[in-house]
Amino acid sequence: MAKSIVDSHAHLGWDSFKEDRNEVIERAFASGISQIVQAGVDFNGLPECLQIAERYPNIWNGVGLHPHEAKHWDGNSADIIRDAFKHKSIVAIGECGLDYYYDHSERDVQISVFKEQVKLAKELNKPLIIHSRDAWQETFEVLKTTGKGEVRGVFHCFTGGPAQIPEIKDLDFYVSFSGILTFKSAKDIQAAAPLVADDRFLLETDSPYLAPEGKRGKRNEPSFIWITAEKLAALRGASLEETAEKASRNTRALFALAESIN
Repeated sequence: MAKSIVDSHAHLGWDSFKEDRNEVIERAFASGISQIVQAGVDFNGLPECLQIAERYPNIWNGVGLHPHEAKHWDGNSADIIRDAFKHKSIVAIGECGLDYYYDHSERDVQISVFKEQVKLAKELNKPLIIHSRDAWQETFEVLKTTGKGEVRGVFHCFTGGPAQIPEIKDLDFYVSFSGILTFKSAKDIQAAAPLVADDRFLLETDSPYLAPEGKRGKRNEPSFIWITAEKLAALRGASLEETAEKASRNTRALFALAESIN
C-alpha cells in the first residue's frame, strides 16, 4: 500500500459517526491517511467540525451552504462565512452549488445563494468545493459569469463523464473522485478518469456516504479511500503510490494545506 493519502472530502461531524468518531479518525490515520478535509453543508454543524479540527490538527474544514440548505441563507450568512475564516482550520467555501435532482431548495434560490458564495470566494481568495447534480450547464454558467475566471475550486464527487471535462479544464478547476468511481455502473465517470490532468485530480470518500465496491451498504469512512485510489490508479495506468501521491499533492495545493503534523 502507498504510504499516505489525503481524503479531500468527508463529513465526520455528522451523527453517523457520533458513537465512534474518534475511533474512525484514528483508524483513518492508521491506514495511511495523512489529512482530511471536512466539507460544510450548513452553519449548524460548524461548531462540531471546528471542535474536531481543534482535537486533530490534520483535519481541515470548508464552510458554506449546500444547495439543499440554500433556502436558509439570510442577511447574516455571508458574515458567518467570513468570520469562520478566523479559525485556522477553515480552508474553503462549500460545499455549495446546484442540485436539480432533489430540488430541496427552489432552483432560483439555489442559483442566487451559489452566486453569493462564489462572490465570497473571490472576495476572500478562497477555493470553492462544488456540488453539482443534474445541473452541469447551470453550474458552469454561474462560475463563468459570477466567477469570471477569478475563482478556483473542485467539482467534488464527480458524477459526470468525458463531456464535462473540457469545460472543467477551461475553468481550471479540479475533479475529485469518490467511491462511485468503483461502481460497475459508473462507466461515464470511469471514462473521464484518465482525461483529468495529473495536477487536477483529487480523491475523496464523502463519508458517511458512497462506500466503494467491497463496502457497499456500509457506512463509508475515510480509511476506505484506498479502494477508490486503487481503481483510479488502474484507470489511469499508474501505480497506487503515484496516484495517491499526486492526489495528495493536488489537495494540498488547492486548499493551501500545511504538511501533515505527525
